[in-house]
Amino acid sequence: MPRNPILLILPLLAMAVTAFGQSSPCPTSVLQGANAKLSGNLICVMPQVYGPGGLVGSNNGGPLNPTFGHEVHFQASTIRSFGPVNSEIGIELSQLPIASPVAGFIFTGGAISPTESFGPVLTDRAETIGRHKFFIGASYQYFNFDKVDGVDLKNFGAVLTHEPEPTLCVTFPSIPCQNGEPIFTHDIVATQNRIDLRVHQMTFVATFGLTGRLDVSVAVPVLDVRMGLTSSSTIFNFEPPPVNHAFNVTAPTATEYIPDPTDPYHAIFSNFHSKIGVGDVTLRTKLQAWQSQDEGSAVAVGLDARLPTGDAYSFLGSGTWGIHPFAIFSHSGRFSPHATAGFEINGISVLAGDVTTQPTTKSKLPDLFTYSAGADFGLARRISLTGDFIGVSLLQAPKMVANTFTDYAGGMHADISTTTATVSELSVTAGGKLRLVGRLLLVGNVLFRVNDAGLHSKPAPLVGLSYTFR
Repeated sequence: MPRNPILLILPLLAMAVTAFGQSSPCPTSVLQGANAKLSGNLICVMPQVYGPGGLVGSNNGGPLNPTFGHEVHFQASTIRSFGPVNSEIGIELSQLPIASPVAGFIFTGGAISPTESFGPVLTDRAETIGRHKFFIGASYQYFNFDKVDGVDLKNFGAVLTHEPEPTLCVTFPSIPCQNGEPIFTHDIVATQNRIDLRVHQMTFVATFGLTGRLDVSVAVPVLDVRMGLTSSSTIFNFEPPPVNHAFNVTAPTATEYIPDPTDPYHAIFSNFHSKIGVGDVTLRTKLQAWQSQDEGSAVAVGLDARLPTGDAYSFLGSGTWGIHPFAIFSHSGRFSPHATAGFEINGISVLAGDVTTQPTTKSKLPDLFTYSAGADFGLARRISLTGDFIGVSLLQAPKMVANTFTDYAGGMHADISTTTATVSELSVTAGGKLRLVGRLLLVGNVLFRVNDAGLHSKPAPLVGLSYTFR
């Protein structure tokens, strides 16, 4: 082992820094120009599902038939419907849980502590590793997302409405109008959508004991994010022909499929991208502030600093800094309870803004209140079990709501809207650690979401290895 183990952390930091600043937004003309190319950024998957120009006429790079001048009439509605969903997904992905830099062994006075469990997986304990002791770990975690705020990502509706045309009835009296608006402004595009979103996350962690009571740690996630959107779209016209909205069946966009060329009112669109890269690096310092005389109970305070090293435009990172002070209580023994509470303050990010504007706008990423409680149990000399309840509350965060839309003829269509609220995500974990040999541990864990708030994942398994150097 090197004389100064913390030097082993530096290559991880250097690797992460290479990703910093290597991001670019969707093309400037993402919803405006016929010559815009589809971007490889995941943040552009939803805005560009109808093509580089959005749901507009083919003269502007979109799928609509421009014969009757219907060029950009559903553009704003596309942004209103899918933009907030895009933001919520990006914000939630920036807050994925990562394995904590918790050493399975701690040292007191140069000897291994009598702690009889190997510690938690996704949370922390108050004990520090020991002066000049070093811990490293690597873990793999898989997320398969299926809901957002209870809305099924595999099957949800969104209605795209026509933009108002208040001057046409006066300028062109021959146009069929009602209440000062052309009847064709009641036309809609009813869509049925499916989002496939999966994340493979590798996390490398390291902890070094500066003193007997002060640890410094680093966590470096590497993510493989895969996102696809399929939108089955049907146009409902309410003005008599020949002035109807229709898809251009002779010149489909790159993301468009026309099931029946004789039916210009139905099309299926799909867009998919994936990205692999370093996420946001987190630096941690933890100070053991109090310990009982028998050294059984302890309280620690700490600070996490999240660096915006991940590419936010590819959903690899948050796009902004984050500061997370926290406090931990734990008790050592064969049965070792622990509890944490913290508050994360975030800066402004493109994930909370709008990539469809020029220039791209940024807004404040929601702050977080975090809390957890759980326990470890030394089942045998080489095996310990762990379980936790984990809560994360996103303050003033976007929230998706399912509702219905009634069209001009009284037809009902599934629709979505968004609001802003505190989103409280609750999870439980179950796992354990197996001592393979020496101080080498095999780690296993499963994260279960117990409510539907925010971005919901199916049970997320984790497997990893860790080693503590003396």
